[in-house]
Amino acid sequence: MAKMDIAIDLGTAYTSIFVSGYGIVLHEPSVIAFFDNGGKRVTRAVGDDAYQMIGKAPDKTKIVYPITDGIIKDSEACSAMLSEFIKRILPESYIVKPKLNAVVGVPTGITVDERKMYEEVLMSAGVDSVSMVNSIMLAAIGAELPVESDYGGFIVSIGAGVTEIGVMSFCGIVNGCSINIGGDMIDRTLVDSIRGLYNMKTDRKTAKKVKEKISSLIRNDRASMNVSGLDAETKNIVSRSVSADALYDAVAVYYYSIVDAIENFINSCSPSVAADIQKNGVTLVGGGANIPGLKELMEDRLELPVKIPQGAHYATITGGGMLLNDPYFLDDILLHS
Repeated sequence: MAKMDIAIDLGTAYTSIFVSGYGIVLHEPSVIAFFDNGGKRVTRAVGDDAYQMIGKAPDKTKIVYPITDGIIKDSEACSAMLSEFIKRILPESYIVKPKLNAVVGVPTGITVDERKMYEEVLMSAGVDSVSMVNSIMLAAIGAELPVESDYGGFIVSIGAGVTEIGVMSFCGIVNGCSINIGGDMIDRTLVDSIRGLYNMKTDRKTAKKVKEKISSLIRNDRASMNVSGLDAETKNIVSRSVSADALYDAVAVYYYSIVDAIENFINSCSPSVAADIQKNGVTLVGGGANIPGLKELMEDRLELPVKIPQGAHYATITGGGMLLNDPYFLDDILLHS
């Protein structure tokens, strides 16, 4: 039987799939639209197609985000979504479905039952063999940190649902934790901030666009964009110019909280690990690492060297792809997972 080796990153905001020999072949929103057929869920759209339906879906169509705060919360919806994504990546010429061997990123600190649930979701979606690796380890590998060495690096992954923090050594995680701060929380706050500052009602979809296009950790950043919404008083459709500087406090407060978490994490490490961190600094990855001014803010507040590698947004799925090409390395990582 033919086989395919793939890596999967099931993120709160996006699902990514890497196919050995091809690279990242899918990166779409982690969202599914169901049609309610007499109480039975019928998949109507997934990924980009489902995301475009947000705020516009008919009454009998329900939009579901299966992954919340980095954890699968709706296993049925997640399985249905992933099944459709997998169909998209299969070769059009296949007659018999190839055996799918997958390296999958899972959150730091999940329970035995949660790991079992992840495995069941993946198997139900069409994966035949699953190798689960901590997402923060995959991110470190994707960022090209020397995770096999006695000090494999200090990494912070800022995602949509959670921020994960970890120190690597000898293919394992010496210290690791996650905090419930991420891009989704910022989106919700921006909805409230835009209403308060501009007297305009928007939705999270619009707030996310604002965050991705102009949010900044640079004081007096002059970036701006026109945003459409409803006047909070008249209910008329309006378009107003929203500025990065006006939204600075709403965004920055979450990054200050991440800084506090990093400081607390370092203080909990052993003296030798803390000394290595002080010498080598921190690597930032994830979608939340792309905001302008983050490197400078972190270096100022942490007094550490800060590195944000190219392709930081794709570090986790890139790390999974790298393991596909090195089975001996994968075995070492799994031994310590």
